[in-house]
Amino acid sequence: MSKVLFILIPDNYRDEEFSVPYDMLKDKYQVDVAGFSENIATGARGHEHKPNLLLKDLQDSDFDQYNALVIPGGPGSTQHLWDNQKVLDVIKFFHTNKKIVAAICYAAIPVVQTGILKDKKATVFPSQEAKDIFEQYSVKFVDKGVVVLAKDKIITGQGPKFAQEFGQAIIDMLEK
Repeated sequence: MSKVLFILIPDNYRDEEFSVPYDMLKDKYQVDVAGFSENIATGARGHEHKPNLLLKDLQDSDFDQYNALVIPGGPGSTQHLWDNQKVLDVIKFFHTNKKIVAAICYAAIPVVQTGILKDKKATVFPSQEAKDIFEQYSVKFVDKGVVVLAKDKIITGQGPKFAQEFGQAIIDMLEK
């Protein structure tokens, strides 16, 4: 059975970007949620989830068991995910080991910051700040709900209204 690891920021994640793919995946796969603290994480719209793992305690050897990394975004991403060395290292590990990396909304920015999307297409919540970061890292912004780079095993989603399509893209890639 495939295993999926979510990284969930402690507050201000976008509820649907976590709960929709999580609910789609949890019945078919073993799903773990790594948080930044042991506390219950709270979404921007009040959704709550208690992570079952602590991100800071996980090492590369722990990541070997997973087939996919899923990172929901939201307004708290700028504070918790952007320029976060641990998150960047986890993304690089999954990518280097040919595992799925899926990020939606502002969670696409740390994927961009790793350099793995250089000269490739991706999407993100289309704020000017996010588009500027894409340009800075030579990533081609595509104004589309979900962008799948099948060969690279990278999935990016634009925002909450595409959470279902994002979740389905993850399932489709896990099934291949």
